[in-house]
Amino acid sequence: MTLRFKVQSSLAAILMASLSVLLVPTAQAQDDDNNVPWTDLMVNLPEADAADAHLGDADMDAFAVNYLQQTRLNPPTVQPHAQTQDYAQPQPVIKATHSEPRKLDFSEVVLSRSAWLSDMNHQADLALAANNWPLAELRLAQALGEYQDAHVTRLRLAALLYGRGALGQTRTVLQQGIELAPLNADFRLTLARLLVEQQRFAAALQQLNQVSPSLAEHLDYYSLKAEVSRRSGNCDQAVNTYRELLTHARVGAWWLGLGLCQRQLGQDFTPAFLQARASADLGEASHRFVESQLEQLQQREQHGQAQTY
Repeated sequence: MTLRFKVQSSLAAILMASLSVLLVPTAQAQDDDNNVPWTDLMVNLPEADAADAHLGDADMDAFAVNYLQQTRLNPPTVQPHAQTQDYAQPQPVIKATHSEPRKLDFSEVVLSRSAWLSDMNHQADLALAANNWPLAELRLAQALGEYQDAHVTRLRLAALLYGRGALGQTRTVLQQGIELAPLNADFRLTLARLLVEQQRFAAALQQLNQVSPSLAEHLDYYSLKAEVSRRSGNCDQAVNTYRELLTHARVGAWWLGLGLCQRQLGQDFTPAFLQARASADLGEASHRFVESQLEQLQQREQHGQAQTY
């Protein structure tokens, strides 16, 4: 009897082990889905002693034989456990994509005429401030090469050339300007001053006679015209020009020029000289000359009166 009980107990243990083999994978699968501990799922498994208490010896043998036969015919399939990884899933490798270097867009910026000329003149000013006259002349010449009708720039270049004594180049630059703009009074005035510097008064007068700008706006133009007229022997023209000038301003030099022309023409020059002597803007040397002429005139008058008596 004792031996039979041990056999029955052994069969019951085998039954429990087999059932646990069949049920554990399911519980584990459910544990994977519902996160329920295995022990909770195994609570309802039949205990060996309980089965042994209710089953007889014959029933236990039959049950065991039946179970063993079924397991031989239909062996349980155990689902393989999903391998759990205790390391982090590898992150997808994102390859750094190097974008192609952006192409530089070169767009041509075209300056307007006024902006470009202003920039070139500014560069010339900077060169002059640095006492670099050749560079200043170069910038102005470049401006004229692009815009030949840039009259103000041409006058600046002529002044620089004249300042360093390049009289031939100055005359060429001015004559080119006169060909482009024959009515430009500034070109002719500058060229006439250059000719006066060379004592070429008739040539200077010829340049100034070509144009008749507004007298009120070009007093310096007509002042030089009157002076070169007198120095070239055209006193009649000089007298008329001086009188026109004096209607706009009472300048001592103009009174003196008028008086000199009147004296040369044999006209009464005393009133013009008196006006010149009274002018505050008359130079010291000119003032002494006028004083001496008036004294001589006075002496002649006194001498003439003495001879009359």
